[in-house]
Amino acid sequence: MGVLAYQLASTPLARGDQHIALTMDMGGYDTSVIHAQIGQNTTIHLTSLDHANHPDGGGQHQFAVDALGIDIIAPPLGSEAFSFTFETPGVYTYYCDTCCGGRSSPTMQGTLVVAS
Repeated sequence: MGVLAYQLASTPLARGDQHIALTMDMGGYDTSVIHAQIGQNTTIHLTSLDHANHPDGGGQHQFAVDALGIDIIAPPLGSEAFSFTFETPGVYTYYCDTCCGGRSSPTMQGTLVVAS
């Protein structure tokens, strides 16, 4: 369904790999569009800037893409890195549904563009 490989990123990126740093807080993602290429290993480093005592969502944040079966959560004041190699071009919606109005909030979603 568009994702060839999914793994936690635990090794340095190889030449030609793409690294995307994506941060979130209660105001939303720091970027609304992510670009990736088919066949290129893409590592997304998701960081939550909110603390665990936040009353809405407990400080964790999510990067989810339903169409690709992706659902990753960064812990409060922490990060989660993950890698994908996409095999199908398309435009997909990513979102966080753990806090602040969830996926219906315009700041809690963005666009992933996978080009050939």
